Amino acid sequence: MNNKLKSMKKLFITVSLILAIGMNCYSQNEVEPENKLTYSCDQIVKQNFEEGTITLTGNVNLKTSVFEFENADKIVLSKKTKEIFVIGGYKVYLNGGTITQKSTSEKKWLRYKIGESVAYVE
Repeated sequence: MNNKLKSMKKLFITVSLILAIGMNCYSQNEVEPENKLTYSCDQIVKQNFEEGTITLTGNVNLKTSVFEFENADKIVLSKKTKEIFVIGGYKVYLNGGTITQKSTSEKKWLRYKIGESVAYVE
């Protein structure tokens, strides 16, 4: 009877260790957010905590899930309104083609709400 108890105890410990090790090895694939933004710029990254904005200047490149903004003079990201404002010259790539505005042209800016598939020139 004592041998049977010892072998049951060994079996229980072995199974417990296998389960414990197996649980530590379990992993999940990382889920990327749909509205992920990546950006780069040559000159300045300025963050205004009061207004909730990030301002990028000088040859700014910014990529979203829908648009890719390239060579922009200035881009302002608003965390509060979840909008992107592209100011000055820029090039925008989207599904249907490319939109370009030169720095010397009439000053209009492009407004894009993060997550939408439409941008507005104002």
